[in-house]
Amino acid sequence: MKNLFLILFLIPYIFIGQINFDKVPENFQLFPRDENNDSHVVFSGNISNNIDFEELILKIFKDNVLIEKKSIEILNKKFSSISVIKAGLFQYKFELFKKQDNKEELIYLADNIVSGDAYLITGQSNSHASHIKSIYSNQYARSFGVKTGYETYSENDKKIRWGLATGNCKDCKSDNFISGNDGAWFVKNSYGVGVWGIELAKLLIEKYKIPVCIINGGSGSSTIEENMLYPEQISLETSFGRLAYRTDQAGLKNDIKAIFYHQGESDTYQKNSLAYTDNFEILKNDWNRVYKGVKKIYLFQIHPGCGGDYQSEIREIQNMIYKKYNDVEIMSTTAILGHDGCHFSFEGYKEFAKRILPLISRDFFDEKQSAIITPPQLLKTYYSGNKEITLSFDQPVKIEQYYELNGIKYLMNNQFFFSSDNKTTTVQGVVENINAKKNKIIIKLKTEKKYSYISWMPGKFYENSNIIYNGPWIKGIESNIGALSFFKRKINQ
Repeated sequence: MKNLFLILFLIPYIFIGQINFDKVPENFQLFPRDENNDSHVVFSGNISNNIDFEELILKIFKDNVLIEKKSIEILNKKFSSISVIKAGLFQYKFELFKKQDNKEELIYLADNIVSGDAYLITGQSNSHASHIKSIYSNQYARSFGVKTGYETYSENDKKIRWGLATGNCKDCKSDNFISGNDGAWFVKNSYGVGVWGIELAKLLIEKYKIPVCIINGGSGSSTIEENMLYPEQISLETSFGRLAYRTDQAGLKNDIKAIFYHQGESDTYQKNSLAYTDNFEILKNDWNRVYKGVKKIYLFQIHPGCGGDYQSEIREIQNMIYKKYNDVEIMSTTAILGHDGCHFSFEGYKEFAKRILPLISRDFFDEKQSAIITPPQLLKTYYSGNKEITLSFDQPVKIEQYYELNGIKYLMNNQFFFSSDNKTTTVQGVVENINAKKNKIIIKLKTEKKYSYISWMPGKFYENSNIIYNGPWIKGIESNIGALSFFKRKINQ
């Protein structure tokens, strides 16, 4: 068996001087399915002038059962053949033979071919975190190339083609994401899609019985500008360029269904935050231009944590981005357990995938949802009494009255901030009590002073501390998903 494997591995190179392939399938390749649940696999090329084959024979196997055998016509030393395969949890094998003197001789073999869907994940560290516990692997979960972080795509990297997606990495050594020594952030990782990337692939495969390819191009600590396209730079020197290169080499550039983007922590400084809206529009336009098949962009609103002091502003900008574009959806990261002040636990990252799966089901599988699947979104705020403010949400909500940490209770009453105008520093500690009723939160104030703007959640720390905010939360009653935060929303008088 070992010698047979060696022979088959060398076959394409032995005949490189006789046949020049333009297109052939590769081992472990995923072909994107169309609206008919089909993929098209092409064999094409030309034959050297000094070679005279009678014909080429293509044999197609589905789960190792021969399902088709056909002759490929050679005209003027050129040949082309298109085969249709069905999407689903089965694998195809293609064997190409030359026929001469009534004998067939194998000249090319491609195995473990599947038909399914392709997605991209990108952003900064929370988009691509690997973990030692992420050991799940599935023959129908694929990826392409090397997740490099900031490193230039080398000639050796280019030799890494198709393989099985992984949420692990070869140098992961610990459970501690923050240590910097676990290999989760900045080392090259062949077929690496991150913890929640592989969990998302798992959930999709199990639910819809369709193979999945995810290509992750995240770069730890990257700003939005570092994720953008820079035409003046060599493509493989940028995060955008490396991801686009891998996607193009995979033959998926025009067939990416959606992009998942978790980024923003590194833009929570005043100068960066001011340009975030415009930069996202530039980035989105380049995504849509390069990946022409993209139907949806899923944006994660960042969690309070590492970064600068303009985290509330960035979260609010991300919410406004969602409202601006019809093809952008947003998901909260509030109330996800296991946040360590910057990153999330293994289980926390898996929660990312669980939250986003219903949106994909709705958007791409026409699944009608019987329950609410989106994070609570504040719709309007108004004075409902002399010392009473009502917050109206798009769904029924519940509130945690406090969060206890190291023996200290952090009250929900103190997580609302008010100001008289949009430029005034916000104040807290003016809430008497707070209650949730259906889709409303009613806030009783201690003062008759009228405020014009309201925010929920500090930007980064609990007030008068250096402890990263991690609750209490507002959640959806049905979904149990944490609400999207809001910053300086207008209070109607």
